[in-house]
Amino acid sequence: MKDLSLTQKFFICTVNEKGNFSSYDQVPVACLIASGVLEMYMAKCISIEKKRLSIADKLPESMEYLKSLYDMIEQENANRGKPVKAEKIVEKYTGAFTDKKLRELTNAIVQSMDEDIQSAEKAGKGKYIPKREILFDVADNLRTDLLRTDLPSKDAIVFADLLDRAGHLKEYLSKYEMKELKKRLHEIRKNKDEAAVKKTIRQIDELVDILVSAGGIFSDV
Repeated sequence: MKDLSLTQKFFICTVNEKGNFSSYDQVPVACLIASGVLEMYMAKCISIEKKRLSIADKLPESMEYLKSLYDMIEQENANRGKPVKAEKIVEKYTGAFTDKKLRELTNAIVQSMDEDIQSAEKAGKGKYIPKREILFDVADNLRTDLLRTDLPSKDAIVFADLLDRAGHLKEYLSKYEMKELKKRLHEIRKNKDEAAVKKTIRQIDELVDILVSAGGIFSDV
């Protein structure tokens, strides 16, 4: 199995036992969109300024599974003639009457993964349930990265934060590991030698707060 991206891993770890996302809880969907936005941001193909998104460069071929999300941001930029508010993008997925846009994104994510992942149990047309061993592999890799002696990768920090906000991190880490993770993140935020990492975490925290809040609004409707 090849290395998985942030969005691919998040999708694998949060899709439910029926192969989709609950229509009653839109926060995981908002977190999925956030993972895609953050992945494109870290690849420098979109920019984030004052909580607004704009296209900065072409989407790499390796991230083609995010094209529908990228195209939506590009279209909103063109329509408005300026960067689009981050929460407006989430609302396109969480506030819609149908899940057409979400299904387009998730289908592309599934198709982008290796055949051994794609061949996981089918739960009906356009739905997908990952194999348990794939879940375990993703969780083990996350645990190893987060709790190693040196600094965790930005990808692992973002992944853990999104899983936590979506209510799924506790499924993959023990109480002790959760406690250690929070301790590590607190140390990173206070460490003067990790200024670049702290800045990234702060930017990510602010953006995810906006995106997840937008999803939470529609969960209560």
